Amino acid sequence: MTIKSFNTAGPCLPNRYYLLPPLERLPEVTALIDSNYYFVIHSPRQSGKTTFLNLLTNEINSKNNYYALYCSLELLDGIQDDYKSMKRLVSSINIALKFYEIPVLKKKACKYESLPGMDDESLMVQILLNTLCSDLDKELVVFFDEADCLSYEAPLITFLRQIRLAYNSRSSAPNKIFPQFVVLAGMRDITTTDYLLRGRPDEGSRSLASPFNIKKESLTLKNFTAKEIEALYFQHTEESGQVFDQTVINRVWYWSEGQPWLVNALAYEVIVND
Repeated sequence: MTIKSFNTAGPCLPNRYYLLPPLERLPEVTALIDSNYYFVIHSPRQSGKTTFLNLLTNEINSKNNYYALYCSLELLDGIQDDYKSMKRLVSSINIALKFYEIPVLKKKACKYESLPGMDDESLMVQILLNTLCSDLDKELVVFFDEADCLSYEAPLITFLRQIRLAYNSRSSAPNKIFPQFVVLAGMRDITTTDYLLRGRPDEGSRSLASPFNIKKESLTLKNFTAKEIEALYFQHTEESGQVFDQTVINRVWYWSEGQPWLVNALAYEVIVND
């Protein structure tokens, strides 16, 4: 019997994965993508956010309307120096390109230090993304995961300002010189005034409180519904023949309230240890 794991972080089961289509979990994303809006996705830890973003990236790439790039900013955690943080962010984008399976994006991975302006932390992310998009034959979508790893101090403001400035110049540019939509994802919505002022409580920071007011929506990745739990478990039944009785599914829903890590962990216990 082949045992698989489910659509979230949790006790990992070997081999393949049971997955829910990402646009079924957040159907609002379709309209936002088609309208080229920038938006935020936030949800608690172990809610399946990274899995969701990777699935969505793959789905967008499979439809051939855009190029989509997933980039984790986890390596920026704890870096408070503005210049070092932006350099690490540029490196994170470059790493994402280097290990991507889409040839046209993979060949874009290179050293950008020689580009004019790349010694200025207030410009380097914008310059890199401008250069990346400038000769692509399709528009680029970028998902920045773990965006709340950016320090409350200057790095967060510097990053958000560059994204906003580039966004504001998109419509007047003759070519596709910046991603047509950018998604920031993390445990918290880093674009809210309350979040920014919590880390920058001094009165002088208030003018910096909304550097990402270009976002259209802030979406929350919710827990699985009872029907989604049933759909996930049914995938295992189809593969292995092992049936999850409806009573079991109801109890999983009752005890987990659809929290993805718990849904996965309970399935692990049933499949492996029962």
